[in-house]
Amino acid sequence: MYYEIRTWPDRILKQKMKEVDFFSEERLKDYVDIMFKKMYELDGVGLAANQIGIPYQIIVIDTTVREEEGSKGVKLVLVNPKIVDKEGEIESTEGCLSFPGVQITIPRAEKVKVKAKDIKGNDIEVEGKDFLSIVLQHEIDHINGIPFINYLPPVKKRMVLEKYMKTRKKESLKTR
Repeated sequence: MYYEIRTWPDRILKQKMKEVDFFSEERLKDYVDIMFKKMYELDGVGLAANQIGIPYQIIVIDTTVREEEGSKGVKLVLVNPKIVDKEGEIESTEGCLSFPGVQITIPRAEKVKVKAKDIKGNDIEVEGKDFLSIVLQHEIDHINGIPFINYLPPVKKRMVLEKYMKTRKKESLKTR
């Protein structure tokens, strides 16, 4: 099966994904391998399963490619992740593989604590600060059907979406 990045307004990006309950099956490892491959191919630092059409609560993150001074990058696989604690607030300028060409500035928590399962079904806890916190929040929002544009005020959200859809329409006309 071929997994392609899903772009807005694809229906799967608006839905809460199913929890994983098949830790002993090879397909979970296969999904994770596919997700990392696609994320690297698209030069991303995080990817949620639904962004490539996999309807489960799985996210992959690799911030080692964009380590910031004073912080060490991490590579993570989180299954059924939930944010259990948030602290502080920072402004975050974000892009998204499912919204090509869109960059917006939105509020995010400065620190988060996430509980999840690893690929074998073991309980894990991850604490993220600054960049990692932003990536964790962005990807966990995806599996909960919350696109990052939802953090914009209604008028700005409408403007961003109108511009995005016009750009997509022009691009699709060019490829015909």
